[in-house]
Amino acid sequence: MQRIFLSIFTAAILLACKHQAKKEFVVTGKIRNAGEKILYLQETPLGTGERIIEDSSLIADDGSFYVKGKGTEESLFGLSLKNQAYPFAFVINDASKITVNADLKNPSGYVVSGSTASESLKDFSLNASKQWARLYVIGQEMDSLKKTGVADSALINENSKGMYQVGELRNFVSNYIKNSSDPIASVWALGTYSQIFNPEDYQSLLNGIVKKFPNNKGIAAIKEMSDRQMALQKQKAKEPEPVQWIGKQAPELSLPDINGNGVSLSSFKGKYVLVDFWASWCLPCRRENPNVVQAYNKYKNKNFTILGVSLDKQKEDWVDAIHSDKLAWTQVSDLQEWNSVAVSTFNFNGIPFNVLVDPAGKIIGQSLRGSELDQKLAEVLK
Repeated sequence: MQRIFLSIFTAAILLACKHQAKKEFVVTGKIRNAGEKILYLQETPLGTGERIIEDSSLIADDGSFYVKGKGTEESLFGLSLKNQAYPFAFVINDASKITVNADLKNPSGYVVSGSTASESLKDFSLNASKQWARLYVIGQEMDSLKKTGVADSALINENSKGMYQVGELRNFVSNYIKNSSDPIASVWALGTYSQIFNPEDYQSLLNGIVKKFPNNKGIAAIKEMSDRQMALQKQKAKEPEPVQWIGKQAPELSLPDINGNGVSLSSFKGKYVLVDFWASWCLPCRRENPNVVQAYNKYKNKNFTILGVSLDKQKEDWVDAIHSDKLAWTQVSDLQEWNSVAVSTFNFNGIPFNVLVDPAGKIIGQSLRGSELDQKLAEVLK
């Protein structure tokens, strides 16, 4: 649930902000023991591994820096050094001027001022991390006890300690969310520690955030996407497993492309074609798209192509996602979401989903993702 929520946070904030005017803010301060001379201000899509660079600055000899950012509503921004995997400081743009001072020999001890939300988030993160560290130690101790073959009573006692610590952390995070006056700090806390809540408590906290910040478009978009993802999970749990297509002849499928022209799967006969079922609202699909793009660019000159089949409802969202994710192959959709003829034709109950069809129209692969897709294509496209 944590990964789903963090990705929802990213997509919803960006979606809600794409048509609004942006206000500038500046971040200044001094960094000691940086090592590097280039600092980046990045809008931080949580949980995706990618970050949007807003500005960069040379770090002066005295450690000072100056970067600017823009935001329509509040969002989360990170300060990081060149080639640094993770930001050393986070800020929220609830103020026009924010100051961050840090000594990177002790990165967690950075000091932020000028932004009430950033100060609150920093204090919360520090205290929550300490509680999480105590929980981690208990987990390590339990693993060690298991290896030594101690009595069950000792394991039960250690497990009780862990459950108590989880409860303490859950109460701390819940109280912070309920008392927070900032929307981004609230959803960041919920998203980061969502795994300690059961689905009912998680939804209750999210609903509370929505109620507290009714005019925040990003929060509203998060709620909408979260509800859609939860509904999809419930639907998948009720439905049977998808058909195993490998070794079968691919059924015919004909749908309109983005210009309204009909495209049939059989028109690709003579080529290896990956039929990729996805949607702009499907966060796992969007996370997988870079892998599909990489495979397409690597093998497109080896008698290979892709037919993208979207389960979107709104054409604008579908087309925007195609351009945003740089999907350069043929895309089709009847814009009927789960009522699409594609679903009944290929009988799948979740996306992302795909089948790999050989030049004779026979399916030779199914649900190929990440490295599995590359390995299969490397095998058949020698």
